Amino acid sequence: MTNLRITLLAVFTVMFYSCSDFETDLEVENLEQPSSAQIGIQSTADVLFQNWYQTANHVNGPAIAFATMADAFSMSWGNFAARDVSSEPRTAWNNSATYGNAAVTETYFNSMHAILADANAIMIGIEGEGVFDNEDKYESLARFGQGASLGYLALVFDRVFASDETGTLNEGEPLGYEEATLLALEKLDLAIAAADRGTFDMDMQVNGMNLNNEEWSQFLNSFAARIYVNSARNVEERQNLDWQRVLDYAQNGQNYDLLVLSDGGQTWYNYWAYVVTWFGWPMVDLRVINLMDEDYPDYWPEGVTTLPPAESEDARLEMDFEYVSAPWFRPERGTYHFSTYRYSRYDEYDSSGLTTAIPELLEAENNLYLAEAYLYLGMLQEAADVINSGTRVVRGDLPPVAVDADAIADAIFYERHIELLSGPMGLRYFEMRAHNLLQEGTPKHFPIPGAALNAAGIPIYTFGAGQGEAGVDYSDGGWR
Repeated sequence: MTNLRITLLAVFTVMFYSCSDFETDLEVENLEQPSSAQIGIQSTADVLFQNWYQTANHVNGPAIAFATMADAFSMSWGNFAARDVSSEPRTAWNNSATYGNAAVTETYFNSMHAILADANAIMIGIEGEGVFDNEDKYESLARFGQGASLGYLALVFDRVFASDETGTLNEGEPLGYEEATLLALEKLDLAIAAADRGTFDMDMQVNGMNLNNEEWSQFLNSFAARIYVNSARNVEERQNLDWQRVLDYAQNGQNYDLLVLSDGGQTWYNYWAYVVTWFGWPMVDLRVINLMDEDYPDYWPEGVTTLPPAESEDARLEMDFEYVSAPWFRPERGTYHFSTYRYSRYDEYDSSGLTTAIPELLEAENNLYLAEAYLYLGMLQEAADVINSGTRVVRGDLPPVAVDADAIADAIFYERHIELLSGPMGLRYFEMRAHNLLQEGTPKHFPIPGAALNAAGIPIYTFGAGQGEAGVDYSDGGWR
């Protein structure tokens, strides 16, 4: 996990002290907390990607919860809030600091703010008396840390407390997720600019890969496309994105797969990808299996104890999924959790003891942003060409998609679920919320964690099941 350099209370004391709405009687003296000058050193910058990666993909964060909220995976066990957030009918998120699964949002919130604080301090060092052997490289890393932390906070929470090397932003008031997303993109644009003007190698920052500055720039462009496209909370917001901007990012994005090598769970690992391969833990939701076999139930039939294997023209049903003759969940917790498939594509990750490489950002993901940008810009032939040269045909052995807007949109949605099922944290959830397909009452983002609200003297609030604004804070529609 991320090296938490600042505690939650220190975060609020240092970052939000000037905000009248967040006045508290807390007095936090952290004698061991290093100054910006001490933090802003090269070694801290070298682990920014690692700290972000570990935070985003840690199992005790939003990853499993989002997967079950999206009906991409199913799990009735209580771990990681999976049962609570996927119960039917949906309930509001329990935002109490004493909730047993409060760490799902708290740990993530704290860690992302710690990363932001480190990145800010590194920028102060670059602009001041810090010593770096390649300032373009370390500025790019620092700007990535700012953009990644701000962007991933905006993807998950309704509001974001923003800061950079100049100090607290917006007079200490939280930014809405849309404003925070644009701020994150500004920082990522600066990271891209530093990479484009520099000459360097990222030879240790992404374990198992050695990226030159051009390849690092490609990753940053794809990453920016990821944050921007997935920031939308509903159909209207997705349609109203600046799709030319997305196109520019994606056209300058990855032509390779970014794979992160794990080291046996010591300092590099992806527990989210690990858990979804565990036999006896999450199962693939029947809604996903139904995408590959339209004749297969998308919801467990009442009174049924087992189902036969599905059949599909998509070769990935056999390659990436394993049929299980009987579900392993307890029926009294809801047979809607039941499934007959588990995800097996990355079983080697489990069997190797977390010593193989696992994808973080595939070229296929970037290509779907590219295809979607073409689609929204009315360039249907270009969109179809991207899809038909990609995983739909190459791995799935499916027929080429027609040059038709609806068919292209369906293919993009399909590939994000089948090809990228255990890909980046939250991707299936972000896709479902943008298309208004989350089950009715499902939160569309989390509130600021209760412990943070308590520390800042802000009343507890939450989302889901009628709490918040319909269609923005919780789903008022749904695929069922």
